[in-house]
This record gives sequence, C-alpha cells and structure tokens, in this order.
Amino acid sequence: MARIKKMLFRFFIYLNISIFSLACSYAYATAIRFVAEDLPPYHYLNAKGQADGVLVEIARELQVHSGLEAKIDILPMARAYHELQTKPDVVMLAWLKTPSRAKNYQFLGVMCQTSASLMGLTSNQIPLSSLEQAKRYRVSTIRGYYSEQYLKKAGFSEEHDLVLASHYKSMWHMLYKGRTDFILTNTRTLQRELDELGLDPTLLESKLRLDDFPSELHLAANLQFSKSQAEKLQASLNAIKASGRYDEIVRKWRLLD
Repeated sequence: MARIKKMLFRFFIYLNISIFSLACSYAYATAIRFVAEDLPPYHYLNAKGQADGVLVEIARELQVHSGLEAKIDILPMARAYHELQTKPDVVMLAWLKTPSRAKNYQFLGVMCQTSASLMGLTSNQIPLSSLEQAKRYRVSTIRGYYSEQYLKKAGFSEEHDLVLASHYKSMWHMLYKGRTDFILTNTRTLQRELDELGLDPTLLESKLRLDDFPSELHLAANLQFSKSQAEKLQASLNAIKASGRYDEIVRKWRLLD
C-alpha cells in the first residue's frame, strides 16, 4: 500500500509539472511583443521609464480584448525595424503603409492617421507651390523614415539639398537654428514635440502640404507572424473601434479629428 501511495504521489507530481510546462509553453508560443520608437504622443517612455502614449493605451486594450500575452518595448527606430523584420512574434505599433511594404508585411489595421507637410519658420518668406521648388533649398527629415525615401524618389539628395537628422529633436533644432530651410514632418505630432523641446510654435508655419504622402499608420507584422494571432488582433482592433473605446482614447490624447 505504501508503495502504491508513493507511486501515485510521484504520478501526480509528474502530472502537475507536465501541465505547468504545457501551460508555460503555450503562453510562450502565444506571447507577442509590441515595439515602437520614441515618438510622443503616439508611443514613448514617460518620466517613470514606462511605455506610454495613445497607441500604447490602444495596444493594452488589444491585449485585453484578444487575450494574447504581450509586452510593449520602446526602442530606437533602427532596432524596432530590425525586430519587425527578423522576429516572428513582433508587432510594430505604428508603421506607415506603402505599396512596397504591403508586399512583404502583414498590415493588421489602421492605428492612426498622419498629415505630412513641409514646415518652415514664419521669418522665412520663401513661397512654395510644389515640392520641385523646394529643391532649391535645404530640406530635412529623419534618417530611416519613409519620408527619406519619399524625398529621394522626388529627386532630393544628400549631396545637394537633403539634410537628414537622427531624431525629431535634432531635426527641430536644425530648423530653429537656421541649419535647414524646411522639414518634412507629421503635423499631428508637431505641437507636443515643440512643447517638449521648449520651442515657440508661433515661429512656425506650414509651407506646403503633401497630399500624396501616405497617411495611414498601421499595426504591422512580418509574414512569419502567426495568422491566428494576426486575426485576433485585427478583430480586436475592429471591436474597440466599434465600441467607441478607440475614439475615447484618441480624444483623451487630443488627436481625434
């Protein structure tokens, strides 16, 4: 009898360990990572070093609604892009959808809209009616962004008229210090960026709106990302939009049209 009890005890211990291991394996298999760059108010590290921003809040809603285990990492853009390209569990929180990217990535739904313009100082009275005219001057954007490709495709080059910045902070300082004439940027993040840097927005104006610039920032993953997880995220994003929760979050961050 003692031997049977001992065998049963070992069996239940083994069973519990097996169940726990399976549960851990399942959780690991279904866990995803949301990645994004430091770009307030969309996604950034707050004063406590925690991921924050309008799209971070939406990502947390997606996590709850979909039931997927997830973590959110704020990374340098180059690293976030590398993770998106190479890791099968990674989802970029906001990535500009372009025709070339649509062939190589899964776009899971619109997270927000952008509006692109060439911005300049009000003291700079250079009139612009086309992007072609801007080639006579120095134009800046952030290295590695789609806006760099957009300008190069339009004929701009680093040898002549294109001045690339490593971060939005250095880009704005270049403009305000007169080291560049115009910057191509998303006007919807403009106010918060200037506030953060202590720059006077009244010294700035839109010189040329670029209506042909792609305007949708999507939730995106590579082609190796699980199709079932992709479907869950798509369905969850649609659901929180339909419920009004999406608009509630966006309105809180003053980004609703």
